[in-house]
Amino acid sequence: LDGGRLNIGACSLGGAQGALDKSIAYAGERKAFGARIADFQALQFKLADMATELEAARSLLWRAAASLDAKAPDATKLCAMA
Repeated sequence: LDGGRLNIGACSLGGAQGALDKSIAYAGERKAFGARIADFQALQFKLADMATELEAARSLLWRAAASLDAKAPDATKLCAMA
């Protein structure tokens, strides 16, 4: 199951990265109240939080994959979390 869990995690990360990329592009194009919505601080914070969570998930996935490759005792636990 561990390899499958990593695969699902990797696919999910790809989807999340695509969603973030599209969100950033949209924010640069969309205007409200005469300004690009990317210029609004609240949206900047939201996009920054999304990028941070994505990077954290990517790091966890890499750690789980390295653990599985090394046949570490905690590999199954890390794969389940990833």
